[in-house]
Amino acid sequence: LAAGAREIGAGRLDYRIGPETRDEFGALVEAFNTMAGELSASQQKLERSRLELERKHLEVEQRRGYIETVLERIATGVVSIGPDGQIETANAAAVRLLGIDADAIGTQASQVFDREDLRPLQQVIRRAANPGTGPPVQEVALTRDGREVHLSAGATRLQSQTTGPAGTVLVFDDVTPL
Repeated sequence: LAAGAREIGAGRLDYRIGPETRDEFGALVEAFNTMAGELSASQQKLERSRLELERKHLEVEQRRGYIETVLERIATGVVSIGPDGQIETANAAAVRLLGIDADAIGTQASQVFDREDLRPLQQVIRRAANPGTGPPVQEVALTRDGREVHLSAGATRLQSQTTGPAGTVLVFDDVTPL
């Protein structure tokens, strides 16, 4: 039993002791073999779970990369604001249309949208917190570089299934040519 315990401790979970008697010592050997079998089965289950988790993680990373690529390539501006009020993402179109720096990520949205020319978007963001208080999408006029830019803007409050509000997504298109 001591040698068997050392083998199991060394990771050889397939090690078994051959039963030699039918007395209490034989019952102890049988219990040892049962325990070793259960440990082996648990290790195999844990390994399968680890492999499945790695596969799902890879799948999530591929989806995230796909979504990031799409967001960077579209002409629609997208800004996500975390539940703490900080800007988490701003795609290239958002940076261009709003005239903000890419380093605005990590900054409080209230600070970024407090800029004189971006203040009309604050109302759109606030409206997301209270749906039904106005149109879901509205036209906003911003003054950029001495000319007026018209954006069709809407914001949506994100909800987490477990923690409640998960932030806000602001989406806008340049409708100036229209």
